[in-house]
Amino acid sequence: MLFFGNLISMVGCVLMVLIGFVRKKERVITLQCFQFGFLAAGNLILGAVSGFISGVVSILRNLIFPRVKGGLWLKLVFIALQVVFTVLAGWAGPISLLPLFAGILFTWFIDTKSDIQLKWVIIIAQVMWGFYDFYYRNFVAFTFDVLTILSNLMGICALKKNGIKI
Repeated sequence: MLFFGNLISMVGCVLMVLIGFVRKKERVITLQCFQFGFLAAGNLILGAVSGFISGVVSILRNLIFPRVKGGLWLKLVFIALQVVFTVLAGWAGPISLLPLFAGILFTWFIDTKSDIQLKWVIIIAQVMWGFYDFYYRNFVAFTFDVLTILSNLMGICALKKNGIKI
């Protein structure tokens, strides 16, 4: 099970890095659903229930938010879901707040019109996940966190080279 869970998670990690090269927000959001699905499945197989819950909430958020005109109230619903499910999954100390904060940050900025701003949000969220993964010695995920940060920085450079501003 350990190998299978890591293998499925690896697929999600590869998608996470490749998404950094995608320039359009709509495609980023869609591809993230697949990324979150693989990562959630891998977490469930490995017994990381809070990671599974976070993935499911993220998929729901990415599927619903762009299609429903809800604005602030919809953001608050998904932030509340993330908080409630994180609390229900159990408290593992202050380090367990990093994935929660990363999810809240992404949810808050999900409706940004700026492709560059979305990439910066992804970078900041990935830094939080990087500390979390390193703390838990998930070095494969940590490596992909770093690669995701780098690919999004490259994506920002490509967008700026094409004259796109924040």
